[in-house]
Amino acid sequence: MKILFACDLDNTLIHSYKHRRADDICVEIYDGREQSFISPKALDLIKKISARIFFVPVTTRSIVQYRRIFWTENFCPRFAVVANGAFFLDGDNRENFLREVVAPYEEELKLQLAAADEKIFSIARIVDESFLFLKCREDFDAEKISFDTSLNVQHFRKKIYLFPPRLNKGEALKLLTKKFSPEKIFAAGDSEIDLPMLELADVAFAPKNLRGKNFTEFVDAEDFLEKIFTSITF
Repeated sequence: MKILFACDLDNTLIHSYKHRRADDICVEIYDGREQSFISPKALDLIKKISARIFFVPVTTRSIVQYRRIFWTENFCPRFAVVANGAFFLDGDNRENFLREVVAPYEEELKLQLAAADEKIFSIARIVDESFLFLKCREDFDAEKISFDTSLNVQHFRKKIYLFPPRLNKGEALKLLTKKFSPEKIFAAGDSEIDLPMLELADVAFAPKNLRGKNFTEFVDAEDFLEKIFTSITF
């Protein structure tokens, strides 16, 4: 049976230095500092899962940010979807995935970027020419900031994302389904940005705070990876 596992990365499969545990393995260094980690058990499980089914990280990270993840010497996923679905990576090759849905909103992205007040936002940039990313300064509440726009606005703590309406992980999963023709789809994610992907999967894993239809709750990566590995080996 062909099986696809589409998985968010940050705070789902890997985690930041803020949540590092003693035996965690570093998989990303940024600006000279260890940035992201994975537990040894989770890494072992994802290796075993990848050897049996199609494993595709599906992330909002830019191409450059994704390529910073070095995994380990003997493991690196062949495929990935980055920029929330804009691009598909196959090894060193890059393919436009949902880029065509961005074109009608390019001017709107530029207008919203130009309107971003540097007194409110410490970071404002268009990611891979596909969506706008904003980060609020400490004294501003991101949830209270509204936008007059046709873009899809998503808040996540101090971060705000403005996406073209069809640039989402659900649309990316539809394209992955066409590419790999799986008979079963697993998905895992931790935020509302992941919901379009999770809602299309046959089996979806999400933390307790993320509401959705028939989601299986997970505590950490080891939890859902163990369930997937058990499912595909019996």
